[in-house]
Amino acid sequence: MRVVFGIAALGVLVLVGSTPARALSISNSDDKAQKVTVTAGSDSQDLTVEPAKEVDAPCASGCTVKLENGEVYELGGEESVSIEGGVIFIDHAPAVAASDIPDIDPDAVPAPQ
Repeated sequence: MRVVFGIAALGVLVLVGSTPARALSISNSDDKAQKVTVTAGSDSQDLTVEPAKEVDAPCASGCTVKLENGEVYELGGEESVSIEGGVIFIDHAPAVAASDIPDIDPDAVPAPQ
């Protein structure tokens, strides 16, 4: 009985310890380094993302990302984003369900009113 309890407790510790911290992943597709400021709550962190590199920033319950050009993006955490042409693009957002994404045809002609 004691051995079973010890194994179960060890299993719980492994699961708790292996839970990843929520982080925002920022990659840079531009030819020059990009400086960003990530603000989560009252904590602010300045990061430099080198070309063709990726950094992780803490964003547990949402954060804002400010680029050098002054653009500010509000993110929820766990997204993977990339900087291309000085603009942030969301590459992956696990919290977004496919059904939440509108089906928009960019070539569609607006209906007459």
